[in-house]
Amino acid sequence: MKNWETMSRNWGVNWQSLSYLNGQSLSFRVQLSNGKTRTAINVVPSSWRFGQSFISKVQFRLKEYS
Repeated sequence: MKNWETMSRNWGVNWQSLSYLNGQSLSFRVQLSNGKTRTAINVVPSSWRFGQSFISKVQFRLKEYS
């Protein structure tokens, strides 16, 4: 695994990276508003193509406190 990179929201649920990621398997780390992180390793295989969707077994729930 290489270094973690920050992604930016492009539109709606779409996120983007300015790095060249073709041919690489992809892992994702999400930092929640409470500071905790959830990591999904190798969710996307190196054979991925634009427009595909992938499912991870990593789940998280955001809970609003009043």
